[in-house]
Amino acid sequence: MKLPVLFAALLFSAQLFAQAPLASEVYVLNKSPETKTKTGTRKEILSGSGAILTKQTITLLKIEKGKTIHYKPAPNGDELFFIIKNGPVTVQLNQQHTQLDRGSVVLVLPGDTVSMENTGNTDAQVYEMHYRSIAQPDADRGSKAGTSFMMNWNDMVFKPHNKGGVRQLFDRQTTMFNRFDIHVTQLNQGWKSHDPHTHKNEEIILMLDGNAEMQIGSEHQKANPGDVVWLGSNVLHNLSNVGTTPCLYFAIQWN
Repeated sequence: MKLPVLFAALLFSAQLFAQAPLASEVYVLNKSPETKTKTGTRKEILSGSGAILTKQTITLLKIEKGKTIHYKPAPNGDELFFIIKNGPVTVQLNQQHTQLDRGSVVLVLPGDTVSMENTGNTDAQVYEMHYRSIAQPDADRGSKAGTSFMMNWNDMVFKPHNKGGVRQLFDRQTTMFNRFDIHVTQLNQGWKSHDPHTHKNEEIILMLDGNAEMQIGSEHQKANPGDVVWLGSNVLHNLSNVGTTPCLYFAIQWN
């Protein structure tokens, strides 16, 4: 095969495996395809790329009673982040075992071992986030910022304010990110998060409870429990609670 033809073939092959850029919109859980697994089911809510990440997926896993999901260590693999939607689940992170319930999170740096066992009496649900940076992953940066870790919902400090309140989880460097910032907002009925604004960082809003309306650019889209909002860099946005109960959602930013 001539070199130009070989190069074109390789380029086409790479394009087949590259993830398409994510659109700024609400990704609806109930419209996500569901597939059966050995441990339950999985629903891929979004999958694509952005300005910082060449790969980003968010999947809702259902883990049946007594079943365990194992993740093999991969030093050159993706970074992982988990949010417990419904528990309890017993998480083994390297040599540490902890039982976590709704709202708890787990950050797993590449190369570390993690497993999740449903130790409850009903199905458990866990959001699984895989991501990989476009820039070369920096394992030294990740390890210097701290190890992989788990955070129990009950240990997250709630700071009330006039609109509801906030739990600031962490703001740190990782193997994939120069900065990874996550907080959980409680927004009371009738309030909006803030006036429509933009920022350079891309952002994910993951709805746990309540009914919201997202302004995304000039459009307004509904976001309900389980839905995920992906916002690109400098996209105008805000969130309004249009339901009859408080909204509870994760706000995730990175650069």
